[in-house]
Amino acid sequence: MFNLTAKRSHHRKKYRTYRYLLLSVLLSLSNIVQAASTLFVFTVSGVKEPVSENVRKSLESLPRRLPDNASAPEVAAVFDEISNTAKKALAPYGYFTPTITVKKQQTKKNEWAVAVNIQPGPQTYINTVHIAITGPGEKDKTLQQALSDFPLKKGMPLNTDIYEQSKKKFTALANTAGYMSPTFTEHEITVNKTTHLADINLVFDTGPQYYFGAVKFNQSYYDNAFLERFPQFKEGDAYSPTSVLKLQESLAGTPYFSTISVDPQQTTDSTDIPIWVDLTPSKAQSYNFGVGYGTDTGPRLTASWDQRHVTDTGQYFKAFMQLSTVQSTVDLRYIIPGKDPVNEQYYIGASYQQQSYPHNNKGETEKFTIGKQQLWGTWTTSSNLSIQHDRYSLLGDPYRNTSMLLPSVTLYKTSYDDVVFPRNGYSINLTMRGASTATYSDTNFVQAEFAPKLILSPFDFSRIILRSDLGYTAVADPATIPLSLQFFAGGSDSIRGYDYQQIGPGRYLYVGSVEYQQHVYKEWWGTTFIDAGNVVNNFGNPQYNVNGVQQPDANLSEMINRSVGVGVMYASPVGPIELTVAKPIGNNAGNGFSVQFIMGGNI
Repeated sequence: MFNLTAKRSHHRKKYRTYRYLLLSVLLSLSNIVQAASTLFVFTVSGVKEPVSENVRKSLESLPRRLPDNASAPEVAAVFDEISNTAKKALAPYGYFTPTITVKKQQTKKNEWAVAVNIQPGPQTYINTVHIAITGPGEKDKTLQQALSDFPLKKGMPLNTDIYEQSKKKFTALANTAGYMSPTFTEHEITVNKTTHLADINLVFDTGPQYYFGAVKFNQSYYDNAFLERFPQFKEGDAYSPTSVLKLQESLAGTPYFSTISVDPQQTTDSTDIPIWVDLTPSKAQSYNFGVGYGTDTGPRLTASWDQRHVTDTGQYFKAFMQLSTVQSTVDLRYIIPGKDPVNEQYYIGASYQQQSYPHNNKGETEKFTIGKQQLWGTWTTSSNLSIQHDRYSLLGDPYRNTSMLLPSVTLYKTSYDDVVFPRNGYSINLTMRGASTATYSDTNFVQAEFAPKLILSPFDFSRIILRSDLGYTAVADPATIPLSLQFFAGGSDSIRGYDYQQIGPGRYLYVGSVEYQQHVYKEWWGTTFIDAGNVVNNFGNPQYNVNGVQQPDANLSEMINRSVGVGVMYASPVGPIELTVAKPIGNNAGNGFSVQFIMGGNI
C-alpha cells in the first residue's frame, strides 16, 4: 500500500505524482471488475440422456460469442437462438417436431438461469435401409462385412450421428484396402414428418484400386539396398496407408535417423502411388554420462558410447559402463541388422561384471556372446551362445572358478494400452539356459525362470499390479552354479523391505506381489502392497535355506518372507516414479523399515 501521508518536504510534487498514479491504477482495476462476462446456467428437462446432454452442450456454446459487458440487445439475441439451437440438437435423434418452452430468470447482474423444457414429440423410426457398394472394390470382404454390420436397421430410432459415423467408417475401410478416392454417389435420409418414418439410401462407390509405386530414399549415408529392406511392401502391391505408417514407425524405431518424412505421392492421373522418403542420418557418435542413486545399487556412475556409422549397411557399436558398490558392469556389443532390420538383429558381445551382494556373496564374470534377436509372431525372442568364466564365493565360502559354454533362450511378450503409464495389460518373460560337462563346462545344469506381470484398472481412480517371479535350477550341487546365475530375492522389484539380493542363493525362486494404487490428486497416486517369497535349496528338507544356517525343523510358513508397505507414486511423462516404505512381517519382522525407490517399473 502507498503511504500518502508523509511529512511535508520539498518532494511534494513527487507525492502528487504518486497520487495520480494510484488513482489511475484503481480506475483500471475498476474497469476490469466491471468487464465481467455474462453467465448463463442452462437446465434441460423433458428428454433423457444422451439427448439432454447434446441439447445442453449446444446451448452452452451460445453465450461464448458474447463480449464482456454484453448489451441488452446482445443478450436478447442469445435468447432468440435457444429454441432453434435446441431443435437442431434434437434432430440427430429423430425428433423433428418438438415443442420447446424457454423460461429465463436473472439471478444476479450478468447472470441468467435458463430453464428449457422440451416436449420432443414423436420419434422418427427407420422404415427402410438400402445400402449398395459399387466399383472395383464392391466384393471386398471388409466392406461387405461393414455393410452387413451397418448399425441402423429397420424399426430402430433414427440417429443421424450414427449414420454419419458409419459413412466415415466405409471411407476409412476403403482407404485401408487401397481405394483412395471413394465417394457416396447417393447418400440421403428421407423423413416423412406425418408418419414419422425415415428411409435411408446409401450407394458407396469405392473408386479404382491404387497400388504402391517405387520407393525413393533421399539421404546421404546409407546404402540404398539396406534401406530397401525396411518397407514391408513392394512396388505393385495394393496400396495401404497402414503399411506407409508402419514404414514410418519402423524407420523411427532405429538409431539410424534423426528426422524422417514418408510422403505418398498420390495424383489424380495415376493409380500408382510412389513413396518418397526423406531421411537425415543421426550423428555418427553419441555419448551419455550420468550420476545417480538407487536403493538397490547405491550411488552409481554410468557412461555409454554409441558409434552408429560403422558401415553403410546399418552395422553399429554400443558400449555401456556402470559403476556401483553392489554391481559394476562393462558391456560391449556389435549389432548387425538382419533381413528385416527392425525385427531381426544379430549381435556379438563381450562383458565384464563384478557383484558384491549381502552375506559375503561376491563374484566376477567374464563373458563372450554371439546371439540373435527377432520377432516371432507376437513374441520377441533372444537366443545366444556364451563362453563364460566366473570367479565367485557363496556365503563367504572359498572362491571357486568355473567355465562353461552357455546356450540361452528368452521369450518376451508385452501388451499394454499405454507404454508410459499403462492402465491395463500384461507382460510375460520366460528364460531357459543350461550347460553340460560334455561341452566345455565344469558343471551340468538346466535353469528356467518365468516372470509374468498383470496390470488392471477396475475403476478410473485405481490400478492393481500383480507380478510373480518363479525359477528353478536342476543341478546336483547348487554350489557349482556361479553367483551370476544363482537365484536371489529382495529389493525394489522383488520383495520390498529387504535389501537387494538379500535373500538367497538357492535353486528354487518363488516371489509374488499384489499392489493397489489409488489416485489422489492430478498425477499423484497412493500405493499399498504386500510382497512375499523366498529362495531355497530344498522344500522337503530345508537345510541351508536361510544364508547357510541349518533349519531341519523349518516349515513352509517359516520359509516365506513377507513384507507390507505403503508409498507414493508420481505418473511422470517418462513413466511412474514410486517411493515406498516397507516392513518385513512374520518370522523376519525384526528387520526394520526399508525405504525404496522405483522408476519406470511397470512394464
